[in-house]
Amino acid sequence: MNRLDKINRVKMYLLNTFVGREDVINGVLAGIISGEPTLLIGPPGTAKTSIIDTLSRLVSAKYFYYLLTKFTEPEELIGPIDINALKNGEYKNITRGKLPDANIIFLDEVFKASSAIRNTLLDIMLNKRIPNGNSMVNLDILGIYSASNEVTNDEEDMALFDRYPIKIFHNYIEKTLMDSLLIKGIEIMERPENVSPLITIDDLKDLQNDVISRLSKFKNDGHELLNRYTDALLQLEENNVVFSDRRKIKILKIAAAFSILMNSNEITGNDIAMAMRYSIDSEEDMPKIDAAIMESKLENKSELVQKATTIIEETRSLISNTEACIQKNSPYKEVVDNLDLLAIYIRKLQELEADLSGDTNPYHQNVLSKIDSTIEYAKNKYEKLKVM
Repeated sequence: MNRLDKINRVKMYLLNTFVGREDVINGVLAGIISGEPTLLIGPPGTAKTSIIDTLSRLVSAKYFYYLLTKFTEPEELIGPIDINALKNGEYKNITRGKLPDANIIFLDEVFKASSAIRNTLLDIMLNKRIPNGNSMVNLDILGIYSASNEVTNDEEDMALFDRYPIKIFHNYIEKTLMDSLLIKGIEIMERPENVSPLITIDDLKDLQNDVISRLSKFKNDGHELLNRYTDALLQLEENNVVFSDRRKIKILKIAAAFSILMNSNEITGNDIAMAMRYSIDSEEDMPKIDAAIMESKLENKSELVQKATTIIEETRSLISNTEACIQKNSPYKEVVDNLDLLAIYIRKLQELEADLSGDTNPYHQNVLSKIDSTIEYAKNKYEKLKVM
């Protein structure tokens, strides 16, 4: 079995284990394929730690987890001082079992850490190295993951925040998936904790080398896409969404990782668009990202997918509007008209679901799963709103 098949097996295992977390899992896997730091942002109890912990066991990698506080000292991460070396005038840390000894790292509540911790992490995240004794030691890190319950607004955090070219915003799962969540949660508790590895460390290192190879090919052959990407960045800057120069380059590396994850033969506009969406600093910037992608014609969506995306947004907006009408005691006819329109949208989504069901494009499959969840959500709301 080749490494592409293996990473797909890892993806399927995670998708089958964590209900409603496809977007999170895609971002997490792009992080380890690209080797770039990844930040998960969401409320407590949304499987952030569990996903990374499971990933580490699927790789059979050395795993280091630490919950950071303002009192955490750097030695808690990189290891205690080597007293014997200190007696000989050399300042070294004993790194065995600590962060420098790990392949996959997860740092929880990273923005609650002290300035000393942040400064220690900056070079580790960028260059995967630490000073130890009289030399710099290169670290065998495959992936660095961190988590936070909220986006930081502290000026002191900006350098660290920008070190994460992949940011995964997520919340509690949709109500329509509640039954599946509960059943899957019970199944996880029933089965043994031992998870058989599905991919090796060497396989992942090869995938990371594949990322660089695809970037090299893109540099030579991707001039048209590069121009579209530049147009998208310029449009974003006009709308006050500015990526650092470092992140503009990192986005292309992440796009190469998505091209592997989505089974493309080379970097496509869809891969770059996906990477841009995972690199935003705030969820409020997503409409601007989508507008820039559309205006620059970076993304190649089929007419069916574009139509589905529009109807999904309109369906959810209509449901919110109908609920607001009921709360405000709006005229009965207005509510009935909204419900009739909602029934039409449900039928349209069902037709699109049938039309896209045989499409094997991974990006289209992602939209198909959103169509399915929206239909279930809309049906449930329709039945409840009818009797209110």
